[in-house]
Parts: sequence; structure tokens; C-alpha cells
Amino acid sequence: MGQVVEAVAQFPTVILTSALVVALGFWLLVLLGRADARDFDTDAPSLARAMHGVPVAVTASVVIVSAWLITLTGMVLLEPTGLAGLGDAVARVGLLALSALVAWSVAHALAAPLARLVPDRPGPRRRDAASGVPFDPGSGHARG
Repeated sequence: MGQVVEAVAQFPTVILTSALVVALGFWLLVLLGRADARDFDTDAPSLARAMHGVPVAVTASVVIVSAWLITLTGMVLLEPTGLAGLGDAVARVGLLALSALVAWSVAHALAAPLARLVPDRPGPRRRDAASGVPFDPGSGHARG
């Protein structure tokens, strides 16, 4: 267990650990109703189209989790090799690059099956309880 915790806190896994914490925070906001899974679709419409309509936040989360698991596994496997210096640095950077490529491939492979689970159109907009107008979670104010 200590080896895993040590691997999580070292480069390159620590970069993806930070991204994982941000992604978990976003999904917590979605659960609390303060954000929507499709909030980033307008920022990256070509990515949303490339992923068969799967929300960008879902795609990014799959990439982050996959890359994190790959780098964590790679770091645990690199530990007993005893690499040091330049060899260790090259191995870690290579692991980061490999994890990004594999994670993107995993997300792309999962896009079509996930697209069947995601509705084409978002459901009804949440409404402000007091005024009944649609609620914009990004502004914190109801729209009129």
C-alpha cells in the first residue's frame, strides 16, 4: 500500500492525480446540481462530435481515469527496476506519453457504447424554485 501511495505522489502520476481530483470535484458539483455534464460541450464542439455526442466532461473523465491508472501501474512496475538519473526521467516521460495515447484510445473505444447511454437532447432545464425561470448553474442566478 505504501508503494502505491508513493507512486501517486511522484511524477508523472501526481499530474494526473491532480486532474483526477479536479474531475471528482466537477462530478460532485454535477451531483449537487450546480453544474451539468454538458457544460463543456460548447467549448469543444468538435470533440463532442468526434466522440459520438458523449459529453466532453465524460470523455475527459474517462481519459483522466485511464491515464491515471496506467501511470500508477507503470510507476509501481518501474520501482523495482532501480533506474536512476536520465534513464529514470526518460522512462517517466515515456510513461506519461504512453498513458495519454492509451487513455485516448480507451476513451475513443468507449465513445460509441457510451453514446447509446447518453440522451441526444438534454432533459428539461432546472428551474428556480422561487421564480420558476430556468436556472443557469454557471451564473448562480436565474435567467429571465
